[in-house]
Amino acid sequence: MGIRVDVLSLSSNVPGHARVRVSGWSETTDNLEFSVQSSQSQHFLQKEAQWSSSPYWFQITQLETVDDAQAFETRIGPELLDPLLELSNNAMFRIELKGSGLSEETVLRLAKDLQHSLSQGSTPTNANSGTLEVPATAPVEEQAPSQATTVAQAAPLTEPEVVTPAPAVAATTPTKKNRWLLPVLLLVLLAAIAAGAWWWLKQQPEPAAPKPAEPEKPAQVEPAVTAQPCTLESMKSQSELAFVQSCIQQAPDSTALLEVINVAKANSTCGVAQRLYANRAQGGDVQIATAYAHEYDPKYHQASECFKAPDNATAAYWYETILSFDENNADAKARLEELKQ
Repeated sequence: MGIRVDVLSLSSNVPGHARVRVSGWSETTDNLEFSVQSSQSQHFLQKEAQWSSSPYWFQITQLETVDDAQAFETRIGPELLDPLLELSNNAMFRIELKGSGLSEETVLRLAKDLQHSLSQGSTPTNANSGTLEVPATAPVEEQAPSQATTVAQAAPLTEPEVVTPAPAVAATTPTKKNRWLLPVLLLVLLAAIAAGAWWWLKQQPEPAAPKPAEPEKPAQVEPAVTAQPCTLESMKSQSELAFVQSCIQQAPDSTALLEVINVAKANSTCGVAQRLYANRAQGGDVQIATAYAHEYDPKYHQASECFKAPDNATAAYWYETILSFDENNADAKARLEELKQ
């Protein structure tokens, strides 16, 4: 059935570190090397956690036999493990192992408990292993006020009070007896005028109260129409990753998701089609994984902008994925055996 390659956590499960176990390799383990390819972008993992369209071969220098020499293991660090974990939600990986003139490919299976190197949450410590001491500042001495000669403030000069002469009192002349009649007549006249004004005001009609202004009706705001997560409209208005995440969260069934993938292919949105395929296939959706394998299988391949040519190795990769979820899938077994001949 070929080799099997698993990436497993260490017994201490150190973040960023893991062991790669290879089972079923029947040839010598001298001068072994391997390459890793992403199913999503078809790019190969490089040194320093980069990806490129050209294969890069990692050398295996230290091996340890396990399971009574039926398998061997080698350890990897963050340079290899971190980029795999960063893409593992939307892609799977194919590993090609070669040595002594023999080469085999298979799915790279990642254990669920692997941890990214950044998940350890450690922070660098001070080289002196002590807290930084802030030097105590000397207290500032307060200067005594200078013994300056106090100048006595002279009392403000007061201006001499100006004495105003008392107004001369005019000599009063004896009042005539009939002088009191004039004020009485003025009072009577004022009373008559006030009474007339009061009578005239009583005859005026009361002004009508103003009608209250009718409140303005608020303008009706039509609710904004939000595009549905898995529609073509949403596909065109969002980034590939945002669309895939929102569509996957809606959890359409396999048939509905295949329709979305076909729409993406028809509109040459190849990244969306591949991400949707990989996400569901990796999650164990056998119907989606089978359709993805058929995109590359020469027996079923139909040329399109997104899948221009068949690829035996990629098709085998997804048939192996199917068998990792359904070991008794007869169609996947038959196609995998034929592709490896």
